[in-house]
Amino acid sequence: MSDIIFLNGNYLEKENATISIMDRGFLFGDGVYELIPVYKGKPFLIDKHLSRLRSSLSLIGMKSDNEHIENLYEILLELIKKNGYQDHFFYVQITRGFQASRNHVYQEDVTPTILVMGEKYQIFPREKLSLGFNGCLQEDFRWTKSNIKSISLLGNVMLKNYASQNGFYETLLIRDEKLTEGSASNVFISKGQQVMTPNLGPDLLPGVTRDLLIDLLKQNGVEIKECDISRKDLIDSDEVWCTSSTNYCVPIVEIDGKTIGSGKVGGNSFKSYDLITEFISSL
Repeated sequence: MSDIIFLNGNYLEKENATISIMDRGFLFGDGVYELIPVYKGKPFLIDKHLSRLRSSLSLIGMKSDNEHIENLYEILLELIKKNGYQDHFFYVQITRGFQASRNHVYQEDVTPTILVMGEKYQIFPREKLSLGFNGCLQEDFRWTKSNIKSISLLGNVMLKNYASQNGFYETLLIRDEKLTEGSASNVFISKGQQVMTPNLGPDLLPGVTRDLLIDLLKQNGVEIKECDISRKDLIDSDEVWCTSSTNYCVPIVEIDGKTIGSGKVGGNSFKSYDLITEFISSL
């Protein structure tokens, strides 16, 4: 028996779920998504994740006043109960929905397609993080509204697979000689005692884990700055680490063969990992 998922008002086994080939998400990538961790059987930072989902919907001209969108928290709790999830992840996808003809222009009365399903991702233990990871640099050729958590992820897929196929953990992205983010993560660097991360804007996703880490670092007396980070700043930094919902701190100790700092995982990376781990443990 496969996991129980939620699709358009129904709870059913994942292997039995189907959508129409005329769904605009299938034909156009017309939709948004959210990835929500579950720790100890509870959705993590749920208000922030749902707020970002509503923002993404608004930015593509979709309303949030659908019954199932309004009840997403209750749907998550029901799926946790039905599947017995403890430490897991939820993938929530909302497309503009079914339209009888393939047309770039969407009808205003289209009913959205709403999918919620569980996913299992490997979270790296501290021992693995202590070895450090390597990254590579590529030009950020994605569309210029990366602040929307769009299901149209072809650019991200190509860039993440470039890293995977060439023996790297992550591709770090440069646009106009400035760091934006990773192909599937936000990025932090440190130089001396100063921790920095790129300014929010249309070039990068407003990461929930990113925001949590900024708050936790500030609460613990770490000076952090949201600012432009040049290619040179990145390469010359003492530490680089990536954050995301699936792995909340991944230290990068080498970029395109160039050693970062000492070549070992530094104190700010470990501190970031430990602060988020402690925060999760306290829930």
